[in-house]
Parts: sequence; C-alpha cells; structure tokens
Amino acid sequence: MSLNNAEPARQAMRRGWLDRWQRPASIKGRLALLYALLTLGVLLTAIMVLYWAVVVSLAHDDQRFLGEKIHVLRTMLSERPNDQDLLREEVDWETRVIGHARYFVQILNQQGHVVIQTPGLDTSGIDQSAFPTPIPVAATDPRMRWVDAANGRRYLLSAARARFGEGGPPHIVRLAVDVSHEDRILGDFRHIAELVLLAGVLLSGLLGALIAHYGLRPLASLARAVEETTALRLDQRIVAAAWPREFVPLANAFNRLLQHLEGAFARLSGYAADLAHELRTPINNLMGETEVTLARPRAVEDYEQTLISNLEEYQRLARMIDSLLFLARAENALVTNDKTLFDAGDAATEVAEFYRPVADEAGIAMACAGQAKLLADRDLFRRALSNLVDNAIRHSLDGGRVQVSVARYDHGAIHVEVADSGRGIAATEQAQVFDRFFRGADSRAASGGSGLGLAIVKSIMWLHGGEVRLASEPGQGTTVTLVFPPDETIE
Repeated sequence: MSLNNAEPARQAMRRGWLDRWQRPASIKGRLALLYALLTLGVLLTAIMVLYWAVVVSLAHDDQRFLGEKIHVLRTMLSERPNDQDLLREEVDWETRVIGHARYFVQILNQQGHVVIQTPGLDTSGIDQSAFPTPIPVAATDPRMRWVDAANGRRYLLSAARARFGEGGPPHIVRLAVDVSHEDRILGDFRHIAELVLLAGVLLSGLLGALIAHYGLRPLASLARAVEETTALRLDQRIVAAAWPREFVPLANAFNRLLQHLEGAFARLSGYAADLAHELRTPINNLMGETEVTLARPRAVEDYEQTLISNLEEYQRLARMIDSLLFLARAENALVTNDKTLFDAGDAATEVAEFYRPVADEAGIAMACAGQAKLLADRDLFRRALSNLVDNAIRHSLDGGRVQVSVARYDHGAIHVEVADSGRGIAATEQAQVFDRFFRGADSRAASGGSGLGLAIVKSIMWLHGGEVRLASEPGQGTTVTLVFPPDETIE
C-alpha cells in the first residue's frame, strides 16, 4: 500500500473507532455494568470490614498474650525471685515456640544489666532501643510497639517494671513476639479476597446481563409490533396484561398512539376524499362551460359571459384554498396571533353593518348588542364572527332575524353569540358541523358553501384558548357561542 493510500485508511479506522466509542451503550450493557459496580461496592465493603476485624482480632490476641506473660513474669520475680531454675524454664524453654510464633524475654536489673534473656534475642535483629518505656510496677496495661527487625521479620514489643522480691530493687521485663506469621495470614487473606472480588464482579456482570436480557424481552416484542405496524394495520393493539408492570404504561401509551394514528388516518382519508369531491365540482364546471363555449364560434358577449362565470369559479377555488391553508397553518400553530385590547361589541357591530345589505336583500333583520373589552387578535375575531354571521344569513328564512350579542359574565369569560331563526340543525348532524367540508342536507340545498367556515371558527377559538358552542332546534333556529376564557378578557 502506498503512503498516499495509507493515511486515508488510518483516518477511516480512527473514525470507525470514534463512532463505536461515541455510540450510546445498550440498556443491557448499562444494567450489567451497574450490577457489577454494585457487587464491587458490596464485596469491597464486606472484605474491608472483615480484613479490619481480622487485624483487630490478631492485635488483640497478641496484646492479651503479652499482658498475660508480663503478669506471669512479674509474679515469679515478686514471689520467687531466687528460683533461677523456674525463671530460666520460663525464659528459655517456654519461649521456644508458642503455637506458630516465637517470643523473646529479657530481664534487666536496676542498673540495666541483663539478668537473663531468651537465647537468640541478640541475633533476632531487634534494636534494643526500640522497646517502649516500661510501665510502672502498679500499672497493668502494657505499652505496645510494632517494629520491623533487621532480619526482615516483624515483632510486637512491650516492657514493664516488676517488683523483685520483698523490698528488692525493681527489674525491667521486656518481651518481643514474632508476628511475621500474622503478616502471612493477612497476605493470604488479601489474595483470597482479591480472587473473590474479581470472581464476584465477573459473575455479577454476567448474571446481570442475563437478567437484563430476560427482563427486556418485552421491549423486543414492542419493537416487533412497531415494525409490523403499517398504515393498513393500525387496528393492531398490544395485549399489556401479560407484561411486567413497569412496561404496562409503555404498552398502553403505544396503544393510545396507534388509536390516535388510526383516527388521524381515517380523518385524513375522509379529508382527502372530501377535498377531491369539492375540487371536482368547480373544475368540472370550468371544463364543461369552456368546452361548450369552444364548441363553435360565438359572439364576444358569450365569451365575456363565460369568462365572468369562470371567474366566479376561480374565486370559489381561491376562497377554498385560502381556507384550507389557514386551517393547516392554525393546526400547526403557524398563524400569527397578535392580541390587542379592543371592544368586542364595536367589532361585532362593524361585522353586522358589513353584512346588513346582504341581510336586507334577503329580507332578514340584523341586530347587535352588548359591550366588553377583549384581549384577542382583532382580525381573527372578525373572521370568526363573519363566518358565523354569513352562515346565519344563508340559513335563515325570509323575514327571519339574526341577533349578535356580546356579554361578559361574572367569572370573567366573554360570550359572543350569533343566533338566527332559520331552519336549525338536526340532532344527528350537530356533532359534525365543525368538521371540514361537512354540510348537512339542508345546507347543501340552501347554499353552495364549502363547509369550511365553522372549521375555521373552531381553529380560531383554539388559538385563543377558548371554545365554540352550538345549540340548535330544527325549525326554530341555531345559536353559536364563542367563549373566550377569563385570561383573554380585561375588565
């Protein structure tokens, strides 16, 4: 491989390692690591406590042994100071081996000369100056000191003053216990503890991985369910009863998501069908009228009439597209909601006056009453109210009445009502009147609306945090109420 090709290969390798390093760890790996760390902490704490207990126990045994030997030697020097055979037996023969440890005894007179000592003390490597200061004759708790001798062994040293006979000068008793075997015991303990700790951590990590694998199997089932979910299989649901309790909320949330998606797809399919139906009518009108006009030569007036008719259809399409764009932007919170403080009664009067000529032409009386300060988007408020007034006029009978009322209630909410004395809406259709493109049988017979006006009203009220209410009786009229919440009103 040439040098020019080697460098890109090394960079690619480094990027591969970096990507693997930065890749998020799996839940199974994290749980196994947590199990291992937990085991490490527990075992390490237990081993440290046990090690401390062993060290304390060995030290306590050594100190008790030295205390007992000092007491024995004190008694012998006090009660039988001249029995050299007994003293030599204790100092020489008894100190040869006690268990696995050897100890040395040295007795000094008042002048500091050695009276008797265990053979081998001079060659033990113990520095004579390392012995602690002797405790007084009346004291019982000996002083202790651990030292490392020149021969590499470890000793526990102690010293005490002892009464020599009746009224004799006090002697000094020194003792040294070889505790090197205890270091070996502690070393073996540490070695075994390290093996136990390593085995425990590895076994805990392995068992943790197995437990996590078993415990996370429901997630694999959920993943398969997600993979199998398509637009044609949104009716599938996960049976969460057999799942662990911790996964039941996840399964229920997924089922709710599927339910929402199923409803959304159903509405989208219906919306697409309605849109195609609504667009087909004006397009067919345009095509049909244009084909008829072009079928043979016509006068200029005929062409002008065709263009005027087409313009009306174009305007209808433009209004429909504008309404659809508004609804789409409102659903995605893309509509600018510039709230200002204004009088809802004055704005309602302006809308009523705008539609008064249309109402007069249809023989319908218009009335507007009420005043209230409202914090809202004035243009959106006028648009919602205009749609309601336009619907009321188109669905009212000749000689009917349309009443616009504005009122503020004690709890702070403002109600804007548009009531008509028209045909009314059947009870079976009232729940659908705010859906896109919905038009009841009477509505289709009475007007050529697109069925988007009330849907726009509902979106505008949603943008203001309010709601729209409908009350209607067939043959008696309809009342639509815009309810603005208290936080949208100003006293």
